[in-house]
Amino acid sequence: MKKPIGLVMLPGCRCRCGHEWFPREKEKPRVCPKCKSANWDRPKKFEKK
Repeated sequence: MKKPIGLVMLPGCRCRCGHEWFPREKEKPRVCPKCKSANWDRPKKFEKK
């Protein structure tokens, strides 16, 4: 059975800084590779004005 050609949803990560990447390991990344934040998967508590 052939699969249709088109867009594919790939599991990726998005940091609070806006960086998006595809992790190499299957486990959850510890830090964002761009900004090195350990809280990349948590929303910001306060926004800068």
